Amino acid sequence: MAVTADGERATALRAGRERILSAPRESLPAASLRDALCELYEMELGRLADEAGIGPGSGFALIAFGGLGRREVLPHSDLDLVLVHERRPDRDVGELADALWYPLWDSGVGLDHSVRTVDQCLAVAAADVSVGLSLLDARVIAGDADLGALVVDGARRQWRDQIASRFDDLVDAAAARRHRAGVIAHRSEPDLKNGAGGLRDAQLVAALGLAHLSDGRPVVPGGMARAHRLVLDARTELHRVSGRPREVLHAEYGDEVGEALGLGDRFDLARALSDASRTIAFTADQAIRGSCAALSSRGLTGLLRRSPVRRPLDDGVVEHAGEVTLARAARVADDPWLALRVAAAAARFGLPIATSTLGVLAERCPVPDGQWPAEALSDLLVLLGSGEAQIPVHEALDRCGLWERLLPEWAGVRDLPARDRAHIYTVDRHLVQTAVEASRLTTSVARADLLLLAALLHDLGKSRDGDHSENGADMIRPICARMGLGGRDTETLTRIVRHHLLLSATAARRDPADPATAEAVLTALDRDAVSLDVLAALTEADSLATGPTVWTTGRAGAHAALVAACGKALGPRPAAVQAPTVNASRRHGPPDVVVDLRAADTGTTHEVTLVVPGGGRSLAVTAEVLAAHRLEIVDAEIDLRPPGGMRARMTVSTRFGDPVDGRVLRQDLRRSIDSGLPGPLRAALSRGAALAIGPPQARSSVLISHRTDADGVLMEVRSEDRPGLFARVVAAIIEAGARIDWVVVRTRGAAVEDVFALSGPGAVLSTAGQVEALLPRRDPTTPAVAHADTL
Repeated sequence: MAVTADGERATALRAGRERILSAPRESLPAASLRDALCELYEMELGRLADEAGIGPGSGFALIAFGGLGRREVLPHSDLDLVLVHERRPDRDVGELADALWYPLWDSGVGLDHSVRTVDQCLAVAAADVSVGLSLLDARVIAGDADLGALVVDGARRQWRDQIASRFDDLVDAAAARRHRAGVIAHRSEPDLKNGAGGLRDAQLVAALGLAHLSDGRPVVPGGMARAHRLVLDARTELHRVSGRPREVLHAEYGDEVGEALGLGDRFDLARALSDASRTIAFTADQAIRGSCAALSSRGLTGLLRRSPVRRPLDDGVVEHAGEVTLARAARVADDPWLALRVAAAAARFGLPIATSTLGVLAERCPVPDGQWPAEALSDLLVLLGSGEAQIPVHEALDRCGLWERLLPEWAGVRDLPARDRAHIYTVDRHLVQTAVEASRLTTSVARADLLLLAALLHDLGKSRDGDHSENGADMIRPICARMGLGGRDTETLTRIVRHHLLLSATAARRDPADPATAEAVLTALDRDAVSLDVLAALTEADSLATGPTVWTTGRAGAHAALVAACGKALGPRPAAVQAPTVNASRRHGPPDVVVDLRAADTGTTHEVTLVVPGGGRSLAVTAEVLAAHRLEIVDAEIDLRPPGGMRARMTVSTRFGDPVDGRVLRQDLRRSIDSGLPGPLRAALSRGAALAIGPPQARSSVLISHRTDADGVLMEVRSEDRPGLFARVVAAIIEAGARIDWVVVRTRGAAVEDVFALSGPGAVLSTAGQVEALLPRRDPTTPAVAHADTL
């Protein structure tokens, strides 16, 4: 009779599964399919348990975990079951287990089973973090509910009690899983279960929530639930269309799964999955970081530890407990550019943005309207020039809707899959990666700002039908107008975007040695030297960001040959800048320091006019005093040619807070020129120079060329900005024995382009070496690059 009953149960289960799986998709969509399978398994398992005598008070409990435990049963996944018992001598545990397992095997259902006591269950969960994680989804299906609760509740209580000692193992296991399976948003055939942004990440968020370390809520309400539902539905349909327990969505099933979900073809499906998986991955990352912070503050040491210091980073932005957050006095509702300052600070200092800060910005920060102020464009350039540090910042702003407020055109390329198989990223991620690659080349071009903007915007035209280069050129103009770029820069950037494939296509198809090849390129670029300069770097960055098979040694060589031929045909490089004319007059009487400090139109920038007696050494002292007072030179024109001493017109920034009073600045300048920098100012200068900003992204360079206004040379210093850098460069030039006649300073985001007109007996190459030695470098073992034109 037992054999007959087991056969009937197996037959009923098999027939029920076949009926559910053969139902039309229209009548049983993915979620309903899972519900139907869950009801079938629970009903049949309940009957099997009753027939085996496993009921209330029996001393046995049937517990499900995994998909059945979460009520997320997939068509072809295994059932994860454990039979829990009390070691009762009057019952044969093996016989009871066989009565449960054999009908399931006979029905064709995959089964992962075990038989354990309560203590054994909890011991295995304590020894193996993956088992402990899986038991968090456990629930009693049949039998002794009180006995089952000892396992279910005990596993969760044990998880909370032991999370501090298991957290590192949990995070390491998640990182190893992500590394093996890859990032769903970047894979043409993603692993929906194990990949970064997959179902395992969603379970990790829930597990940290059960440990009371994280609430698991995304910045955008409801975003996590929608994302999890889509990935789960996609895996459900993958099982249904393939007839197998698959985790990887192979291309051959993409169209059918996309159609089943009502999304379209496989490219539409890929775009939807990219968006959903990025939401899950971002929420998981936030949960991990929040959990780490929560654990570090627990216990007696956490209670006794003093509150972390709030370090100012920018106007309305501070560092607190290792995260970028808002200052207490930040006017969120009145400042549409606050989110961009937060992003720039996070990238500049290599810090994450606090989840609470993202939520406040998303909820209360107004949408920017009208033309960008100069400070906003500078913040964007700081972000784009920060290298790898910008990737999580972009992701944070994009996941909470802040990035699209700054650049509405981004919506067209967000999660847009690339049609070319050489691309390893979606279009939006490719643009970010191009900016990462371009940040390493900023000191190789005269206009780092145009290079970074072109990197970010060059493929926006892929959001429209037709030639994406022409589309992008049309889209660039209104963006440039919003960002406040001038007419000439707008034309240059439009030209670069229109022809961003020109160099790569020409190098691949034509002979660089043929003069007609260079002439064709220069004609397309209107013989504009800046366009050629920036486009050469953009082509390299774009190729590197596309994929590992694109920027090969051969293609790089052909590119370099073509650029060199174009440069030769274009002629000598023009002078970097012209000698400045600073209209600043000295008062009548003995030589004295004159300071005129007044606020600019917007932000924390101020205009400064200086007249200081003396020459180069006075400039060195002035630079030190400005740095000690936290006045960063944004732009400057400085004339040290006699008569009249040093005359300077500067734009400076305090980043946060009010500047020093002009009278105090004048007094400190007079005292420092007469007697050297006072102790308090020197200490402030040292503190500023030690400010942690993250490693440099680009190799600094020093370029030497002839002066056209007088005998001597121009020394152009291209580098990433650092506190007190200008003061150290001036001091190095003076120490080398060169005379500084005039200086022009330009800061574009985090890139500085300082031009020094030098004369006098000082050795030029010695001066260049002195300057190189103190510039920030990517590789401490490699000197900064010095390039000298033919003198």
